[in-house]
Amino acid sequence: MKAWTLFLQDLEKTIGVSTTRKWLYSLKILKFDAWNLYLEAENHFQAKWFEEHIRPIIMKGFYNENFHKIKIHLSVKNLQKPTKIKTEKPFQIVSDSLDTYLSFPFFIASDKNLMTLKLLKEASQKGISFNPIFLFGQKGSGKTHLLQACAQLFIERNLKTFFVNAQTFTSHVVDAIRKGSMQEFRKTYRNLDVLIIDDIQILANKFATQEEFFHTFNTLHSENKTILISSNVAPNAMDNIESRLISRFEWGISLFLEKLEKKELKLVVKSQSSLLNIELDQKVEKFILENFKSIRSIKKALKTLLLKSHLENSFSFDLNSVKKHLSHLIEEENITVLNHDKIVHEVSIYFGLTTKDVLGKSQTRECTLPRQFSMYLCRELLKMPFMKIGNIFKRDHSTVMTSVKTIKKNLETKEIEIYSAFVEVTKKLNTHL
Repeated sequence: MKAWTLFLQDLEKTIGVSTTRKWLYSLKILKFDAWNLYLEAENHFQAKWFEEHIRPIIMKGFYNENFHKIKIHLSVKNLQKPTKIKTEKPFQIVSDSLDTYLSFPFFIASDKNLMTLKLLKEASQKGISFNPIFLFGQKGSGKTHLLQACAQLFIERNLKTFFVNAQTFTSHVVDAIRKGSMQEFRKTYRNLDVLIIDDIQILANKFATQEEFFHTFNTLHSENKTILISSNVAPNAMDNIESRLISRFEWGISLFLEKLEKKELKLVVKSQSSLLNIELDQKVEKFILENFKSIRSIKKALKTLLLKSHLENSFSFDLNSVKKHLSHLIEEENITVLNHDKIVHEVSIYFGLTTKDVLGKSQTRECTLPRQFSMYLCRELLKMPFMKIGNIFKRDHSTVMTSVKTIKKNLETKEIEIYSAFVEVTKKLNTHL
């Protein structure tokens, strides 16, 4: 290295040729680059002498031709670095933690969800003959809340209960394979009274994990152990899940959990703000309800307000400060939230039309069927009033009502064209739900 050679030549003039040759020329150059020089000393004495006499000079400035500072790294020949003993964590399988607030008393149900709520309570308190129980619904409809509520009641009955998100289950499988602990994994998961898996759709395309879950399911089911599963879609609408698993999901009962409407979401705002000890006036409550459409997003908004108030040491929740604190969440919500434009867009793609065709005046069946289907989805998924749907499609509310009834009847009879469209389009829309 040219810079090192020049540096030594300068040192000869200050500390002498003999000293330089004795202590420095014998340093071995291991490697170097534009910014670093790696040297090796013969022994500890040489290294110590270098650190005491030369390091201070280098610290003042040792540069390359481009005036970039060079760092010198010094090691001692044949000096063995102490080997770090890697202490790998022992293989452990632990269920996901339960939130005490995610219990039945704190769950707010719409009238349409009362039967689902009753069945889950009955299953948790007394047990029912349906196995598995498959709970499905849009994101933010309360599936995790209900599964955790069930888990807590099962535990109160002293039943060996395991609640995990499907991602946790996947991590357990991967960890067990990596550490050669599959027997321990199977011993844990196949000796339960109750297994609860949240967000089972996460197993899509994870075929090794699906294989393990298939055998876990079979073992527990054959021993009449309780299995609860949740997903964002019904079993027959799941993608990249093995058919043998889907058929097993349908052995028991599938319960649809509908998203709450505005009047129930208002109760969620009041309940959650009370839990967090946040006082909100009517204007702020209205603002939150206008901008956040699910239980999950409302909880996130309220927790954000609480955090901001602590950080700023200000517990005033006037409308202006709330708008400021929640602006970034509202932007996220607007990007991800489902609306009528997204519904019309996906329906038009599925039927090979343009959005103008779906929203237009054409009375050909090619256009009227997708239009009726779009109206039905706006009603069912967005809970929009008939009048509002009519304004979007430039139709009177009686036409909208007739369209919704027609599609609903076709779905109940599983008319192939409409049913297939419903399954495929709702899969696409599910990313916004």
